[in-house]
Amino acid sequence: MMQLFKDRLRSSHILTALFFLGVLVSVYFLYRIPSTLYLTDGFARLATPYIVIAITFVLGIVALVFALEYKKELIVMRDRIVSSRDEAEAKQSSQAASFNIGLIQTALKNAKSTNDIFHQGLQAIGKVLQVGQGAIYQVAKKNDQSTVNFIDGYAFTLEEGKTIQFDLGDGLIGQVAADGKIMHIDEVPEGYINIISGLGSSSPRYLLIVPVKKENDVLGVIELASFSSFDSARQKFAEQAAQLLADKLSSKN
Repeated sequence: MMQLFKDRLRSSHILTALFFLGVLVSVYFLYRIPSTLYLTDGFARLATPYIVIAITFVLGIVALVFALEYKKELIVMRDRIVSSRDEAEAKQSSQAASFNIGLIQTALKNAKSTNDIFHQGLQAIGKVLQVGQGAIYQVAKKNDQSTVNFIDGYAFTLEEGKTIQFDLGDGLIGQVAADGKIMHIDEVPEGYINIISGLGSSSPRYLLIVPVKKENDVLGVIELASFSSFDSARQKFAEQAAQLLADKLSSKN
C-alpha cells in the first residue's frame, strides 16, 4: 500500500515537472510566433508551437488527475487510521469498564487494621486483574530511617520467620517508594520471580509496581506480576485501586 502511494506521488511529481517545463516552452513559442509568421517554409514550422502547447495542456490534465486520485487515497488511508484508532480507544474503554473499581471499595469497606487493609486490597486487585502473583509493602519510618516492608502476598506465601525489607531507593520496590511513580516492566529478568502451579514453575514477563500514596506521602507499594501485558486500562485501574487503599489508610489514622 505504501509503495503504491510512493509510486503515485513520484508519478505526480514527474508529470507536474513536465507540465511546468511545457509551460515554459509554450511561453517561448508564443513569444516567437510573430517572427514565425514571417517564415515562408510552410505550415509544419508554424504548427510546432501549437503541438507543444497541446501536449502541455494534456500533461497538465493528467498531472491534475493523478494529484486528485492521490488525494483521495490519502483521505481513505487517513480515515482508516482514524477508524483503527477509534476502535482501539473503544476497546480500551470497554476493558476499563470491565475492571470494576467497586469491588475494591467493597473489599476495603470492613477492613479495620492496617494489615487488613493491605491484605484485602491486594487480594481484590489480584483477582480483578487476574495476575499470577502479587505482593504489598508498607513504608515504615523509624528514627528518620524509612524502610519498605513486606506485608502480604497474592498467590504467594512468605516462609515462616522470613522477612523482606528494602531501604528507600533500594531495588525496584525501594525506587517506587522513593519516587512515588508507577513502574511498568515488559521484560522481567529471568528468575526475578517464579510463579508455581500444578503445571510447574515459570517466570512472568510483565511487572507492575504501583505506589500507594496520599498526596506526596508514599504509604506503601503494590507489586503485581503477570504473563499478560499491563495495558493502559489495567494500569489505570491499579492506580485507582492504590488510591483507594491510601484514602482508607489515611482515614483510619
